[in-house]
Amino acid sequence: MLFTAVCFIGVVFSVLSAVIWFKKKNIIEGTVMGVVMWFFAHIFASMGLFVIDKYTIYRAGCGALAISAAVMLLVLFLRRSKPFRWRHIFKNDFSIKEMLVPIIVCILAVPFVSQKNDYFGMGQDQGVYQTQAILFMNGDTKRQKDISEYHDLETDQEREQFRKDVQDHLRGYDVPDENYPDTVYDRSISPVSGIIHGIPTYSALLAMWGTLFGMSSMQGFETLLFICLIFIVYFICRNLKLKPVACACGCAAAAFAPVIIWAAKASLTEMLLTLLPVTFLYFMTDDDDPKHKWLSVIPIAVFGCYHVSIYTMIPMFVLIYGGMYVFTRERQYAVLMPVTILGYLASYFMMRQIQPFYTMNNYSPVFVGGIGVNNITVVVCALSAGAAVAAVLFAVIVKKHTKKDFSGIKFSRDAAASKGFILLMRLLVILPCAYIIARAFMKYSSWNEANHLALWGFAGNAGLLLMPLGMVFAVIYAKYFAERKSRLVLFIMFFYCILVYSSFLRYDIQYYYYYSRYLTPFIPVAVIFSVAALDRAGGKVLIPVTALGLMYVEKFDRYLMLNKDDSRMEWSIIEDITDFVDESDCVVISPTYASRLWLPVKSMTGAKVMVEDAEDAEQIDRLTARYGRVIMITEKNLDEADHTALYSNKLHHIEDDMVNTGKILPFARSFWVTEEDIRVFSYDKYRFMYTAAGDYAKMSGVSQLESFFCWTDSEKAQIECGLFPGDYDITMEFGCGLPLDKMGKDRVEVTLLMNGEKIGTQAITPENNGKPLRFEVDSEQIEDGENILEIQSPLWSASVSNPADSRQLGIAIQSVRFSPAT
Repeated sequence: MLFTAVCFIGVVFSVLSAVIWFKKKNIIEGTVMGVVMWFFAHIFASMGLFVIDKYTIYRAGCGALAISAAVMLLVLFLRRSKPFRWRHIFKNDFSIKEMLVPIIVCILAVPFVSQKNDYFGMGQDQGVYQTQAILFMNGDTKRQKDISEYHDLETDQEREQFRKDVQDHLRGYDVPDENYPDTVYDRSISPVSGIIHGIPTYSALLAMWGTLFGMSSMQGFETLLFICLIFIVYFICRNLKLKPVACACGCAAAAFAPVIIWAAKASLTEMLLTLLPVTFLYFMTDDDDPKHKWLSVIPIAVFGCYHVSIYTMIPMFVLIYGGMYVFTRERQYAVLMPVTILGYLASYFMMRQIQPFYTMNNYSPVFVGGIGVNNITVVVCALSAGAAVAAVLFAVIVKKHTKKDFSGIKFSRDAAASKGFILLMRLLVILPCAYIIARAFMKYSSWNEANHLALWGFAGNAGLLLMPLGMVFAVIYAKYFAERKSRLVLFIMFFYCILVYSSFLRYDIQYYYYYSRYLTPFIPVAVIFSVAALDRAGGKVLIPVTALGLMYVEKFDRYLMLNKDDSRMEWSIIEDITDFVDESDCVVISPTYASRLWLPVKSMTGAKVMVEDAEDAEQIDRLTARYGRVIMITEKNLDEADHTALYSNKLHHIEDDMVNTGKILPFARSFWVTEEDIRVFSYDKYRFMYTAAGDYAKMSGVSQLESFFCWTDSEKAQIECGLFPGDYDITMEFGCGLPLDKMGKDRVEVTLLMNGEKIGTQAITPENNGKPLRFEVDSEQIEDGENILEIQSPLWSASVSNPADSRQLGIAIQSVRFSPAT
């Protein structure tokens, strides 16, 4: 409840800040930007905590609240003309009419993303994010993890097999080798100590939402991000002064792009990542207040705390700031250039501090000419320092050559009238397309291969014909984008995010939908560019072109709405299974389910977890002797003689089939679905821990279960025990003590017999009343398998303690543990 209040107040502060700051805008616009900024604040807070290795879900929530509160105070100070007269603060437009377009699009589109994918497990990014979120929700928040079971193993063979199990089944649990130039990894902990794959700020969002609304709903905030995206696309179109029909077509095309819908259903970073370029574009195209251009650095800073791929986008941000400085000579752009570069450098070191293996390996595309993990840090520092110096020198040179009567409006007008500049803009569209097409003719031999081109993927998700036609118009009417600085920013973003990206950074898509997620962050840019280019043509072109694109993607969208992808287990099954596991248990998981259940079961229950080794016939017996109760999770139906069935269900394994795809665009028309059995058993042949709560059915001569213990109601009570021969120390724990004073006794003797042979006698006295009794049994008294432990104790009348109780009682048994004698 406290955490819910913290998050709610944080959102309220963030929304109020945005509404007050954007005082000339519609209140819905301020509210949407406030929600987005609260997610950004959470990323900032969690990133700082991860860097110092002090993250918890509650601290991140409080951090986001603190940032939101600080921003609100700053906004009130900056808008302080009459700070205590609310009508002078809230000057927003409260009209709903002008927001009808995004509202209607949201109403139509949200059902397509409401049904989220289920749990995937280790081995793939979204499953790793889900798993780490589960760990966070259960208090396992340290940067470097360790699997404690490794330290319980007694032989080198066991330890080597365990290490191999970690390597085979926990892909995404990074354990660097000894030669890796890691900066924070402590190899002295254990050979199976590792760091979870990825930058965990996204997992922190999943954990936050899961804490608020339940583990199975942790992806729910993706729907909220999807709604925000639709609104921001609309806001940008309005900033660009596009016609209402173009704004509507842009919203619809972005909302119903299949890859965006797929990303909004998954637990991947791309949905929030999509908000970063459009938020940057929103601030850069907002001409209502010059201060808003400064705010464009916020999504860049969030990028630096969220995803390692920021290094691929930094050139674009610097290029835009540099271009805007040339066109406006405004000091803010001269400052933002080096600030962006140095901010990127700081983000590199923060990410390397959190997950060095993941961070440095993600720079592999630039590992050329001797560059590698051993020197990438030096390269990043050198290039960043050089770029920052170059940015400063560039600003100085431009300023030096700026005349006192410089006019940004005149400069833009002259640039738009320059044939050389217009030719350059046309070539920036034509040449990358020509390169992509020429390379495709050289690389592919059929359309079924060529339709995986990233550029074609952008076109298909941006309305099929909408983007190609928009590019044609952009070439013909290049002057249109040169006439206004906001359009020029959009043009540069399209050139870099779509054309350069498709030419050099991701030329083609391996298959849809999983690898097409890399297109997601830039699809809205392609859509906005296309509707802006076609805006001059009006509704007679935009409406039919957009409608044709929506008609084409409708069948794919409908299938996505009704079906899940990349799911290997229902959330409800995980929750069901953990209900049968106690902290003191040892859980043995079949290799089939190890990657899915190992870390969640361990985190949610605190139990010891091992992977079943089919070649080790003595594994289960050995674990039983070591830990006591063994629970087995498997797809097999185990024999009833040695096992008790606890749970059985069917799970659905769903993934891309890469076969049944579209012809024009290879969007999936169906997913590969299999139904699998999952069963939970307790191993009963050998058991070393018997509790009244868990093994009541194996007891006789006892009364009804009272919470976690039961009274013996016979002088000779019995427990059926599965043991293998050996010497044991027996510990008997009691649910409560005896009322010796009311019974008129100062001692009560308890005698144990194993298979009819006496083990020994211990006395309950005032000194040890309610405390455990301990016995020793020799291996000669133990049978291999089923044994009968007899507990003899005198009965007494419960009425001496409670006159209303007429029972005859003996002792209150809570548990009996057999520990191999040492």
